[in-house]
Parts: sequence; structure tokens; C-alpha cells
Amino acid sequence: MSRARSLMSVLAIGALVACSNSMVPDLNNAAISDFQSNPTGAAAGAIAVGLVRGCRDNLALILQNIGILGREGFEMGVAQGDLPLYVTGPMTPGTFFIGQMWNGEYSDLRAANTVLDALAKVPDLTTPQKEALTGFVQTMEAFDLEMVAATRDTFGIPIAVDVSPTGPPVPIAVKADVYQHILNLLDSAQTHLQAGGSSFSFTLPPGFTGFDTPATFLKVNRGLRARADILTNNYATALTDLSASFLSEASPLTAGPQFDFSNNSGDEVNPNFAPFLYASPSLVTDAQLQADNSPDMRVQVKLVAVTPFTLDGITSDVQFTLYPASNSPEPMLRNEELILLRAEAELETGDVADATADINFIRTTSGNLPPIANPYVGTVALPTLLDELLYEKRYSLMWESGNNWISMRHYNKLNLLPKQLTSEKIFPVVPYPLAECQARSPQPEGCATVIGS
Repeated sequence: MSRARSLMSVLAIGALVACSNSMVPDLNNAAISDFQSNPTGAAAGAIAVGLVRGCRDNLALILQNIGILGREGFEMGVAQGDLPLYVTGPMTPGTFFIGQMWNGEYSDLRAANTVLDALAKVPDLTTPQKEALTGFVQTMEAFDLEMVAATRDTFGIPIAVDVSPTGPPVPIAVKADVYQHILNLLDSAQTHLQAGGSSFSFTLPPGFTGFDTPATFLKVNRGLRARADILTNNYATALTDLSASFLSEASPLTAGPQFDFSNNSGDEVNPNFAPFLYASPSLVTDAQLQADNSPDMRVQVKLVAVTPFTLDGITSDVQFTLYPASNSPEPMLRNEELILLRAEAELETGDVADATADINFIRTTSGNLPPIANPYVGTVALPTLLDELLYEKRYSLMWESGNNWISMRHYNKLNLLPKQLTSEKIFPVVPYPLAECQARSPQPEGCATVIGS
């Protein structure tokens, strides 16, 4: 992929068509220029911290866009006028929000490669400091790539992007190679973090407190690897990686690094603090009941009833309370997700007893629901233990990472996503941005219109 002909043109187009709910990621261009002209430890650290901001902004858009595709919620702003694009499609490379799930991530990779390519020349960092910075940057690269890989899935994505910006577009890597690259990045980062000494040479934002040294950040790295393990069906490896993560039944389920937002000049507010974002009513109607017949506690904590609103045939009477202020943080990875990933890996490796125990831990702790039996007694709505697990992931991780769309697709269950309209379509994958397609001849499969079903 030519960054000059493809990525930057995407950014330019995105700026022209952006709606009020979109957000242009901070590309940290000043830090990149400073580093290229004067490769110092401070400039390298500024790029590393800039990656945190970039990943934050990318995730905020990802969770919203594929949260809608997974029918966790809806963007119902009249001024935006884009609800039909999400709900009935078709989805084309020219669909404006497609670039929101591409351009920011590849801009991060450009920044990351800039610092990694020249890090050996930085005179004022020790060898352990360079190792730690490399491990951190590679982990954040993998985090961005996990997001892009999830959106394009079987289409594949470019991964060999550390090339001359004036060269031809690099090949599209197939899905298996994409995830192997992500796993390799995380493993390389692990090696560097282990050699990174006791501290980073840069200061991470407050949301990373407790995960702000090479040793503690390595636990995040292993958790991200477990995510990729699950999506590549490497369930036994996922259990190994989870054992090296920050998973703990003794810790709060909210424990984990968070991305901070602020109202400060030059920073970004959380775009998911918005009056036009509504939750899917199915989250209420599909909720299991507590002992007192009230809905799953996660519904009561994460949703609030509002006056019914209808737009383009879609109606909702609930909104999210997850991001109640413009500076509300968003989780990068949480202990609750790690426990659910462990349950998933246990189930898929045949350890039904431990999977049931982990599911019950989340059900009773987070949902205040009665425990399920072992062996599992299914229902019409949730006939298997896997369905029960997917229910727990749906409610525990709603509007955090696009989990519902990703998980349901992984198990070929997208047909079970709720629909309100007969014309509604569920999309299994999203195409590449228009500018990326225009840079390639012949155009790859990912440039085709996605019709949905």
C-alpha cells in the first residue's frame, strides 16, 4: 500500500465528508517530524504516547461502527443521515465511515515504523530503554491491526506497510497471514518488553496506571494475544497467554488499561458521549432475569430508558450510560473480558466444568443472575453452552469493542442478530476505503460492494 497515494488520500477524503460524529485521529505529525530531524529519546517517547491517542480514537470509532453492525446500538442522529447505510446498505468502498476503520490505524503504523526504523540511532536511550519502547510500540501496532483485521476478516489487509511511500501498493495479505503477523508482533514485543528493564523512558497517560512498566504492560500484551488466539481457534494457546495476562478473579472486573479523553485544548472528547447514540431494544428484551425477576444487572447499569425515538424505520427507547461525560474513558482491555476469553478457550478445549465455573463467575458477579447448571440445561433462546457464553460476552462487553459482531461471525451465528425491518441486512465484513481501491489495479475482492443478508 502506498501511503502517499492511498492512506493520505483517504485522510483527505475523510476530512471532506466527515459528519459531526466523526473524528480525525491525531497523526502526531509534529512528533514524527521532530524525530526524523532529531531522533532523540524524547521525540521517540512522544510518538509512543501519540500511539496511545491514535489507538484510543481508532477504538472509539471502531466500537461505534461495528457496534452498530453487530446490532448493539444505532446512530440515530437526524443530521448524520447515515443509519440506512449501516442497516440496509449496500456497503460500498465509498461509504463514508469505511475510512474510519482504516485510515487512523494505518497512520499509527506509519508513526510506529518511523520510530522503530531509526531507534538504533537514538543516542540518549539505553539499550533496555530501547527494548522497552520497541515492545510497547509493537504491542500498539498489533492492537491497531487487530481492529482492521476484525473489520475486513476474509478480505485480508495489507501488513507489509513499512515501505517507500512512492512505491506501488503492497499486496493484500490473506486472513491467516494477517493474524500470524499480529501474533508475531505480539511475541516480538514480549521479547523486547522482557529485556526492557524496570521502567519506560516515557510517561503513559493516567488510564494506564498499573500497566505502565515493561513488566506490567506485558500482561496487556498477553491479553491481546489471547484475543487473537481465540479468533484463530488456538484455544490451548489462549489459555497459556491468559495465564500470563492480568486476569484475576480477585481483581475488579473493570481492571485494565483505559484510554483517557479530555476537554483540554488539542485533545479529543469521547465521541460515544452523544445524544444520538441509542442502544438496541433487544438488549432489554433478550436479557435474562435476576431472582427478583428484574433484568440482568448489566442492563440496569449500562442502559437507561428514554422516550422512544424512530428514525428510518428503526425504533429505540434505551440509551447507553457507559460514557456519561465527554471525558469518560474507554477500556482498552478489561479483566472481565479476559475471564470470558478463558471460559471460551476452556469450552473449546473440552473443559466444560471450568468453562461453566467462569461463566457463572461473570453471571453472578456482573449480571447478578443465578448460576447455570453443569451439565448445561439449554433454553429455546440459548440451546448450548456456547450460546450462553456468547450471551455473557454480549452483555458484559456491550459497546466496548464491537464484540457481538466479531464473536457471532466467528461462530457463524450472524443470522441470529436481531432485526427490526424486513429490508434490514447484516454485513459479515466491510470493504476497503475508496482511495485504497483506486490505488490498486486490478482491484482486490475487498473493493467489491457488500450486500449483506
